[in-house]
Amino acid sequence: MFNARTPISGSRAIHWLRRVALLAVAPLAIAVHTNAFAATVLPLTVPAYFDPVGKGAGYWNDLATTAAKVPTTVILNPNSGPGTSADATYIAAIAKVHAAGGRVIGYVSSSYTKRSLSAVVTDINRYIAFYKIDGFFIDEMTSDSVTSHIQFYQSVYNYIKGLSPGYSVMGNPGTNIPELYASLPTADQFVVFEDSAKRYASYAPAKWQAGYPAKRFVHMVYGAPDAQMPGIASYAVTHGAGSVFVTSTGLPNPYKNLPSFWSQLVGTVLAIK
Repeated sequence: MFNARTPISGSRAIHWLRRVALLAVAPLAIAVHTNAFAATVLPLTVPAYFDPVGKGAGYWNDLATTAAKVPTTVILNPNSGPGTSADATYIAAIAKVHAAGGRVIGYVSSSYTKRSLSAVVTDINRYIAFYKIDGFFIDEMTSDSVTSHIQFYQSVYNYIKGLSPGYSVMGNPGTNIPELYASLPTADQFVVFEDSAKRYASYAPAKWQAGYPAKRFVHMVYGAPDAQMPGIASYAVTHGAGSVFVTSTGLPNPYKNLPSFWSQLVGTVLAIK
């Protein structure tokens, strides 16, 4: 008998994934943050794509400090995924964030379904083996209506929930998506905007999003001038975001550090009503 909490791999995993993709999945409520934050506080979702050593250690300490004040989800990304072995510095950094009340989810690339399901499953299983995490960030999610693409993400979602219903799943198409992604669902939360501050000024959510809780949608904005940050955070709230990340850093890697205005961003989301 297959134990749904035991990671599986290889052909057996693919068989199981294909089977559960055909099953109806009841929508699962996203877990409420355990800290006693005011309902009006805008949560932060932070792509922490930096090692917890040197300056990176300071950034992770800042994330732990923030998590004690604001609902904070940190995206863990040791090596464009979990890597091949556990890293003690990450284990310690994750523990600090958890102790402060924050959540940590593991980065998994899907390469717009070009990665095999078995490769995605391997990354998921490695995260569970190496680190104490709260869920998964499925990057490079498609945003079209191709049936095979949607089934791919439903399979990944069902596999993760089969391991533990408590794991959260955040998908990152980085743009608006058809409602079917949310209604099946293929993830609990979606990054529906990931782009520059300049392009964010003209962003509008898909009309169907109004029928869903804001907590299901995340906006990530990079290359933001310091003076624009407060306005961007407010714009996120009025345009359907239930969580946000704003950084002054731009391409090619907006997530190599925390923004220069990090403490101001924390103060801004605390002040939003």
